[in-house]
Amino acid sequence: MMMGREFVQLQSVPAGNVFGIRGIAGAILKSGTLASDAQICPNLAAIHTETFPIVRVAIEPINPQDMDKLARGLELLNQADACVQVVSQTTGEHVLVTAGELHLERCLKDLRERFAQCEIHVSEPIVPFREGIVRQSAQPGVVLGEVGSSGRLLAIISKASGKSVDADDSRAKPEDLPRGEIHTATANGQVTLSILVEPLPEKTIKFMTRHARDIKRVVNLASSQRRHRLNAAAEALDEMDVIAGSVDVDSDDEAKTTKPSRLSELGPWLNTRMQETFNKAKGWEPLRVERIMNDGLRVLGPRQVGPNMLIYSTQVLEQSGRTSSSWYKQREHNGRGASSAATPYLSGDESDSEDTPTLESVRTAHTARDFEESINTGFQLAMQSGPLCFEPVVGVAVTIKNIVFNPEASTSSDAARSASSASSLSGQVITAVRDAIWTGLLHWSPRLHLAMYTCDIQATSEVLGKVYGVINRRHGRILSEEMREGTPYFIIKASIPIVESFGFADEIRKRSSGAAVPLLIFRGFESLNVDPFW
Repeated sequence: MMMGREFVQLQSVPAGNVFGIRGIAGAILKSGTLASDAQICPNLAAIHTETFPIVRVAIEPINPQDMDKLARGLELLNQADACVQVVSQTTGEHVLVTAGELHLERCLKDLRERFAQCEIHVSEPIVPFREGIVRQSAQPGVVLGEVGSSGRLLAIISKASGKSVDADDSRAKPEDLPRGEIHTATANGQVTLSILVEPLPEKTIKFMTRHARDIKRVVNLASSQRRHRLNAAAEALDEMDVIAGSVDVDSDDEAKTTKPSRLSELGPWLNTRMQETFNKAKGWEPLRVERIMNDGLRVLGPRQVGPNMLIYSTQVLEQSGRTSSSWYKQREHNGRGASSAATPYLSGDESDSEDTPTLESVRTAHTARDFEESINTGFQLAMQSGPLCFEPVVGVAVTIKNIVFNPEASTSSDAARSASSASSLSGQVITAVRDAIWTGLLHWSPRLHLAMYTCDIQATSEVLGKVYGVINRRHGRILSEEMREGTPYFIIKASIPIVESFGFADEIRKRSSGAAVPLLIFRGFESLNVDPFW
């Protein structure tokens, strides 16, 4: 027990005291729940704070011989600070993610003086962005972008211009196709896909972002079940796990819905609540939303937990032999060993569906399930790195409308037949799906999403003008202003981009001679309503 400066060794500690336990350093990183009976004790380890690590820097020791000291110091810092994140890249680079400028300075001071005890070199701070799309009409005659791994020009001209200057006519958007729909094919022309890209409703994006942790737990449970890696004891523990924050409150809804305590019930609850967010959304009919949430939604992205959806149309589900399955349910991975009766061939020549296919047709015929993982990988890559600045994408629904396989597109040589196998085609399908999604995103009006701080400032009336001037110079905006009763102070609530916040606290103190005190809290990402191509 900790009693002032002394440490007293005890066998038991009564409630209301601060004490330390030895021997759990390797089992618990930052927080955990110790219980004599894990079946009846709720999980109290989850820590929900107002801060979120968003500012990242790369660090390295000035003396290369101190690399071991730095690695050990980062481990200690990661254990000591609940908000900091330490990432070790595959290249050997160490990345430190903190909540803001002041938190970064404190972490670097602790590294130098306490944990690593060596001089370190720090890179310039990096603030992440997000990419998204809106339903606003594009500016006439504006080139919206260039994508494609082969370096070909895939310029897209808005329909209002009436002209097309695309250097690759096979990828140009026909006038009779819906906005965001792309027809693409693999490099050898054997697989053709029809993909529709469209924005998700704002309520749906907010719900998926707010429940990202819950979605991750559901996805991890489904993945473990698919790989048969959970034993009976682990499944019992997961079933009894209590999800942190049992009550979810939507700012747009008056009703409060209690979150289920069992992990097995969390997936259907999230699916139902997600479906409710589509109510009265433009371009999303109720019958279509119901079919998507029941059968069509295959996976979320990026990393299977982001606010983006990969949807299969009814035609593709029939081609793959699937009847009912969703993103949170256990799904079997059937490879080429699946029977042709259970897994029909892709739409193409009628000869593909003959009762007794020849050996040559079996070698070249493929099924929709053969490319399911490739389509998923292409979707995840496109959502992880968008076409504007290779930042993660938010608020996008990608629908696979049709998949057509044409084995006659390849030559009859043995080398070409080998190259057209399912394993070789998978890479081409990944590239085709990724590039098609990028092109579909540029058919809409792309937007950048900035990481934002909520800034609470307490100031007197004499320095209000100076405070407003500092906020305007840093591209912030005032959300509210009110006077605290009985005091000469005003409480100003503003929003400011994190990328503009470095040095903000020092500047506002200098301008106001210390009469204004800011408090910065991360509030999420906000769309910048400026067309990047106009």
